[in-house]
Amino acid sequence: MPAPRLAPGDIPQKAMTYILQGLRTIRYGEIVLVAQDGVLMQVEWSEKRRLDCWQESEDGENSYTERALADLAARIRKDFGLLQYGKLVLIIRKGRLLQLERTEKQRFTGLDGEGI
Repeated sequence: MPAPRLAPGDIPQKAMTYILQGLRTIRYGEIVLVAQDGVLMQVEWSEKRRLDCWQESEDGENSYTERALADLAARIRKDFGLLQYGKLVLIIRKGRLLQLERTEKQRFTGLDGEGI
C-alpha cells in the first residue's frame, strides 16, 4: 500500500522525530529539509567531526530540554511551511542549533527557454 501523500508544509511526526534526534546528537553539522510543491521530499543529515573538538564531540547527547525541543520543532514547522520549492537548512555548531537558512527556488517560464 503506498504511503499517503503529505500535505504542503507538513512534517510528519516520524520525520520530526528524526530531525530532533539529529539536534540531540550532532555537535557540528547540518540537517536539510527539501521541499517540492511545498511537500517534504527528503531529510538530509551531515555531521562534521572537528579534530580540535574531538573529545567534546564524544560526550553523547546535547543538552536540550523537552520544552526547548518542542519550541524548536514548532519553529522548524513554521519556517518549512513557508517553502514551496527549496531547502530549510538547520546549522548546528557546538551541539546547538545556531541558525536556520531557508533557500527558496523559483521557476520562471516563458523567457529564453523553459524554466531555469
